[in-house]
Amino acid sequence: MAKVYGPLFSVGASGKLGKSIVYLSWKGLNTVRQWLKPANPQTANQGDARIALGGAGRAVGKVGVDSAIHTQLKTLELIPSQQTKQSYLVKYIRDNYLAGTGAIFTAAYTSMLAELTGHTAYTYWGTMADNLNILAFDIDYASIAEFNKALGVYLIAKACVDLNFTGSPYTIALASWTTANIAEFEADFAAA
Repeated sequence: MAKVYGPLFSVGASGKLGKSIVYLSWKGLNTVRQWLKPANPQTANQGDARIALGGAGRAVGKVGVDSAIHTQLKTLELIPSQQTKQSYLVKYIRDNYLAGTGAIFTAAYTSMLAELTGHTAYTYWGTMADNLNILAFDIDYASIAEFNKALGVYLIAKACVDLNFTGSPYTIALASWTTANIAEFEADFAAA
């Protein structure tokens, strides 16, 4: 129910009037807009997209502020002024490695999982995810299995190499990383 203050809405109003308009205060201004029922499609495609964003976000969230990774992002001036390191990296991962919807996304996700599981130090990526306390991420209405927490850190490493980070281990091809390189990468997650 809308609450009206003053005649003809001259002072202010707030709330919903039927299922048609909403009165609210926005940035100090009294405004009126059409009432919209929020949509929350729980389709398989939406679940897949949410798994990709949520899984990548959990991994990227472990990158410390003023860590070596964050410092390189700032030094290379990669983060746009409107974004944080987390939003930038998650968007980069989604746009470059987990792009598309439906069958295209599933193929990209499967390809990245195959690349990870084919890595010679595959088990150490999982150990790194455990060391960083990254939890698995799943949504029950998605068509893909839960987001592999090792894939999260692997995709961050892939992004760091592709973004031309300097120094070791980033100048080494990701497929050639050893457990020592992965341990070096893991240390770069902590604040300096």
